[in-house]
Amino acid sequence: MMLLPWLERYQQQLSRLLNAQQLAHGLLLTGPSGIGKQQLAKWLVASLLCTSEHKPCGGCKSCLLLAAGSHADFLAVDSSGTTIGIDAVRQLSQFMHGRAQQQPNKVVLVSDADKLTEAAANALLKTLEEPPQNSFIVLYCSSGSALPATVISRCQQWQLAAEFSNNANDWLRQQTNRAVPDFLLTYCGGGPLKALALLESGAADQLQAALQHLTQYLQQQLSLTDCVKQLEQSEGLSQLLGWFLRRQLTLAANVSNPQRLLAIHQLYNRWCRDDSQILGQNKQLALSAFLIEFKRLHG
Repeated sequence: MMLLPWLERYQQQLSRLLNAQQLAHGLLLTGPSGIGKQQLAKWLVASLLCTSEHKPCGGCKSCLLLAAGSHADFLAVDSSGTTIGIDAVRQLSQFMHGRAQQQPNKVVLVSDADKLTEAAANALLKTLEEPPQNSFIVLYCSSGSALPATVISRCQQWQLAAEFSNNANDWLRQQTNRAVPDFLLTYCGGGPLKALALLESGAADQLQAALQHLTQYLQQQLSLTDCVKQLEQSEGLSQLLGWFLRRQLTLAANVSNPQRLLAIHQLYNRWCRDDSQILGQNKQLALSAFLIEFKRLHG
């Protein structure tokens, strides 16, 4: 099973621990959106279930059953809803205590583990504290901070680092015929898969155009009216404005002025709050007021 190039170092470390039988019964993968946590988790599941020496082989009965979605010793917890409730964890616990049919292990995959309710997390804790022999729970989510400290402490933690390297940019260029903007990986928080999705959907082009319009407005090359008109068509405007604001503050010489810095942050936070909470708000007027004040504070 080929993994994304930046995941290979984690693959090698996990393989060594697996071969040495030093993997914990609970494994937690965390990292930014678009880094490949799901792919690494699925590779780990396949490796734990594979019965061959070189794991995962893809050809043994266990691997074929897993690929067909009919492996009796594998359970994927449903995380499609807004939360993962206690009933799902009870099912998990019951599954874990059954005997493995294919050998050697029974494995549970919990995606978006940060959706666990407090009651579900507490129930999961009991299984993590007293795991059945040859059983493993693989969890992944963007941030482990949403999980109780007691759950985290009973898992072997794997923090996947954000990718801003030239290798990640090279990989992006190999996956698409579209031009890759220099800022895209940074905007995506070091998640190449997220960046690729923006490229393939055409959203990256819209994003680049919106950032250009903001820059032109600050440089008095574009009128307020035209800037607002262009930005209104942008998806994820809050994220876009927040990222542009941070970049401008990093580049600006007046970043050392703490009062101005605080005023800009308060301006942005207020705009985000009003945009999400005030029903029937005049979006054009609110955005215009934000841009005027930001331009004044930016200097």
